[in-house]
Amino acid sequence: MTRPSDERRYDRRDVLRAALAGATLSLAGCSESTPEGGSATSTGTPTATATSPSTTTRTTEEPTEEPTEQAEELPPVGELRYASPRDLGAYGDLVENRKLVALKRILSVPEAARTVRGAVSSSAYHRIFEERDFVEILAPHEMTVENGGSLEERYTITYDDIRRVRGVIDRESDRLLKLDFGRWRDGESHTIEEEHDTTNLKAAKVSLEHPRVKEVLADKEWYLDYSARDLVAAYSEEYPLYSLSSAGFNWNDREGKIVSLVTIVDTDAGEVMEVFTPTRNSPDPLTEVLDSVEGQAPDYEVPRGSIPVPGSFDPPETVSGHDWEVRWEDTLHDGYRIDASYKGKPVFGRATKIPWMLSDYEPFGMQAPGVPASEVLNFHFWDPLGVTGPGVLETHDLGNGFRIRGTFHTGSEDRWEWRFGQNYGPYRYIVDWSFFADGTCVLTSRHPTTGYRVTNGYPRYTFHVGIEPGFDRAGISAYRDGSWENVPEEAGFERTATPKLRIENSDGPERIVFEYPGERTYALEYDEEFIEYEQSAAGLENEMINGQQYLDPENHLQGASIEDEKLYLRTLSSKDTGEGLHATTEPFVFGFELRAENY
Repeated sequence: MTRPSDERRYDRRDVLRAALAGATLSLAGCSESTPEGGSATSTGTPTATATSPSTTTRTTEEPTEEPTEQAEELPPVGELRYASPRDLGAYGDLVENRKLVALKRILSVPEAARTVRGAVSSSAYHRIFEERDFVEILAPHEMTVENGGSLEERYTITYDDIRRVRGVIDRESDRLLKLDFGRWRDGESHTIEEEHDTTNLKAAKVSLEHPRVKEVLADKEWYLDYSARDLVAAYSEEYPLYSLSSAGFNWNDREGKIVSLVTIVDTDAGEVMEVFTPTRNSPDPLTEVLDSVEGQAPDYEVPRGSIPVPGSFDPPETVSGHDWEVRWEDTLHDGYRIDASYKGKPVFGRATKIPWMLSDYEPFGMQAPGVPASEVLNFHFWDPLGVTGPGVLETHDLGNGFRIRGTFHTGSEDRWEWRFGQNYGPYRYIVDWSFFADGTCVLTSRHPTTGYRVTNGYPRYTFHVGIEPGFDRAGISAYRDGSWENVPEEAGFERTATPKLRIENSDGPERIVFEYPGERTYALEYDEEFIEYEQSAAGLENEMINGQQYLDPENHLQGASIEDEKLYLRTLSSKDTGEGLHATTEPFVFGFELRAENY
């Protein structure tokens, strides 16, 4: 698909609203449902009901020697079993290519199309099963804002008539096997209490005096989404991290062509430096998919009925199986951390997590490649990933192993409207740890919705993982040119030259083989000062401002010995997220594989 060359510009993902405003972080709303659609139906593994195939026979009045032509029977849905990510290449292909195919089949059905066209906003979520693709669409049809239209300390935003469409597609034939139409949480409304009693409103107040802001907000039932000094954006050498502020205003998408407004403000000077007025919350909304499949409904009657989602929901903080015991813990900055043991012996320590880091982005705010949207603002962003969880929401049976799944978004709090697409630049991250009976562990990070994207493509994204081996003392070997070599001091490795790394317990035979590390990996001496920080807004600010040089893993290299020491590994991979054919539905995945040996 050719990328549009319109004047859409996308600001940074929503400011770290809760942390910066000093508000209490609330995870309750996020933890009540699943990260890829579906309600927490059961802690068992329900199966979808098999359907009777629909058969059409064409005959003639007179007997003929020609065989009767018969339409291919529609296979039943069968039992839905999650596809294993063990083959990272094959799994990555499914993540990147199947969602759009499945979504087109579902949206070609007129009833599904009406659900999306009549909605305030909508989002789609993809689950990958063996031989089957599952897509769920959530689409609220009503949205109201209490106290809207003026700057207040409290707003009540209510979503009603939230419709849900589920569909299952046969991967081999691309045929739609079953549809399930219903209401989100059996018809519940969703209410958000947007409170700003502790928010620094200076950026919002300065913004509301700007002529363009006044013009756009006139006659809209808007609410203040956030107002804070920007802790995630560095705009230029003149305006580094935490030097400017940002304010965001939102409203019902039906209130005109412009769907939200974001400002960049120099609060010290009392000056609005940039006003962003996007005409869509997502670069490629589901309505565009509708336009591409209109009139292409299946030529057979698609079976209707309930499609339960398999998995265990809201699992305990310790999950066991297949000789693994895994403990997870929600954190302020990365969604969740883990520690794990295999056959009763430690593999990963609790500093195994997704840390902050500096992503090497192309500048944001561009009208075209290399052409900034403004001479003043040329955005570069730190990508911390998290700020809040909700941690692990699901566990999945993988046959010879199991998976724990968590999801998070920057500054999410209890923000279920993000599930419906009713926010500027909707995005989420899904982080899965999969553990197998032979000691293998696979980590994948999926990015199933769009985030922010400029006209020349959604920026390059870097995913950073910190691994604490579960050994008090260890050494490390690097696999180069067909043999293993000892690594005596801290070093960085490119995967192209060093495809494998091995951490060896100094006090036993156990070792951890990094079968598929990130594009670049750093082997470091463990130093708690550079790994942990206070889980509070003040700790976050200190980490991002006073220790920001360590957001770049290269700066962790100090030449320290890593022989018979406690070790820490940082590994990362990058991808240009505009590579997909369709930003809303063509996500991407990062994958890492490790194996516990001699346990």
